[in-house]
Amino acid sequence: MELLEQNRLSRDYINTLEIIRFKGDVQVINEISVAKKVVKKLLKEKMLGFDTESKPSFKPGVSHPISLIQISTLKTSYLFQVNGSGLISLLEPILTSDKVKKVGIGLAHDINKLKGFNGITLNGLIDLSMIAREKGIIQTGARGLTARYLQKRLVKTAQTTNWARQELSEKQKNYAATDAWVCLKIFPLMMKDKIDYKKFEDELQVKKINGEDL
Repeated sequence: MELLEQNRLSRDYINTLEIIRFKGDVQVINEISVAKKVVKKLLKEKMLGFDTESKPSFKPGVSHPISLIQISTLKTSYLFQVNGSGLISLLEPILTSDKVKKVGIGLAHDINKLKGFNGITLNGLIDLSMIAREKGIIQTGARGLTARYLQKRLVKTAQTTNWARQELSEKQKNYAATDAWVCLKIFPLMMKDKIDYKKFEDELQVKKINGEDL
């Protein structure tokens, strides 16, 4: 799979790409007994995909606690419904472990939410957005990185749905599972990428000066 030797990928280009969806096993976890077994299994993994979802707020200054924590292997994605369930404390051994690496995108928001939610300090995090910025990549979000490294399109329409609902829709389940799993797919390709994207900055500046659409 060839890497794209340019910095900003156009919306038109991304929209031509095939949609990527997780096709493995998706398990919604909301019972303590089940969560204990899953956590024990996941603690044996070396690397996991990681993400969280919260009920969206459409009012400035208003935010809601985390409703869902997604933890994924390459074959199975586990969706932990943590809002009011008591499951968050069971996940703490995974979240605080430095041995079990958690790979995600734009994790600063997740870190702050978890600190505020249960005072948890996350360890063993690999933030692909931070790595992308260090490489000089402009589009550091999940959609941009998926397009760049997998040449696939990540659909984000379910992002603003109600994650606090007890029964998640199939659309929500697949969105949440894909968001965590795709991080595991991107990471090894990003580590192999030796392109210095900072070299494209001069070109971008010229385009800005000339008023070209970026």
